[in-house]
Amino acid sequence: MKHFLTQFFQFSLVGLVSFSVDIVAMWLLSNWLPLVLARCLAFATAVLTNWICHRIYTFREYASVDAKLREATHFVIASVIGMIPNVGIYWWVVTTSFYLTYQDIPFAPVVAMIPGILLGHCVNFALSKYWVFKQRNTVHHPPHPLI
Repeated sequence: MKHFLTQFFQFSLVGLVSFSVDIVAMWLLSNWLPLVLARCLAFATAVLTNWICHRIYTFREYASVDAKLREATHFVIASVIGMIPNVGIYWWVVTTSFYLTYQDIPFAPVVAMIPGILLGHCVNFALSKYWVFKQRNTVHHPPHPLI
């Protein structure tokens, strides 16, 4: 069983990958869609990236082939719960007078994502560790290297 800090570090590395996906998707979508809709679609893209990477890397010893659908469903639910502070804080930031003053600066919509992502990251880690990929009291099978 992995140490909590090791697992949080791995979770955070995957988070950086997903953050990159999130930023690119947000940057592209924010040019054509309303900001909050673009934020939701970018977030959904990052969620898919997160689930795949956590199954393969962070929680592979707990990810079971038989439980893919259950884990995916739980991960989506956990991500939606994590999306509440993520998108909620984003909405709040982009409606402040401070943001409206600087909204024409390149990447302003992307920079506004950071506070919500930090809080959402902590919520998602707790839900992933203790609910989505929690260790089951079953016979231990070697981890499956594939999704």
